[in-house]
Amino acid sequence: MGNEKKARVLEAAESVFLRFGYRRTTMGDLAAAAGMSRPALYLVFCNKEEVFEAVLRAFTARTLQEIRQGLDARPTPLEKLRFAFDLWAVRPFGFFEASPELREPLHGGLAFAKEAIDQAIATFEAELVGILAPLSATAPAKALPPGQIARVLTRAVHGFKESAKDAEELRAMIDGLLEMVLASLRPTPEAGA
Repeated sequence: MGNEKKARVLEAAESVFLRFGYRRTTMGDLAAAAGMSRPALYLVFCNKEEVFEAVLRAFTARTLQEIRQGLDARPTPLEKLRFAFDLWAVRPFGFFEASPELREPLHGGLAFAKEAIDQAIATFEAELVGILAPLSATAPAKALPPGQIARVLTRAVHGFKESAKDAEELRAMIDGLLEMVLASLRPTPEAGA
């Protein structure tokens, strides 16, 4: 029964956080949305930070699972990377547009979420390495290793989210970056050949 309650709270909490943002949400809001009393909610989660972190981890796990399931249907590295970043960065960007209050904890405003965010980014970067690694075998010697490229991509896209005016601009910025990175991994014709 405990797992059922936790799942009910997480499902309800995600919609409440999306609607009101982190700061404006109260434990009372979360309890009401989950159909339970505040004391019952405190038996499942100690505080709002714990609920938010659990929601963030659940959202990340679902997104990563969706990425993993969809990669095989994309035949080229560019399509795989576009798909991964569309789910990882562009789709959540729409949530931020709808609820600007979400930006604060997800962009360094609340220290408690940092560990969950860092773990999510590291896991996503590992997925990117899986896409990029096969290209390393034929890449020029001066090309960066896949792990370093993945790190550059995630950090650059983080910056793009801060400056993009809408999801379409974000997608275009990411696409340009991906084209540039993949061009740097293409084998160069041998001199004199």
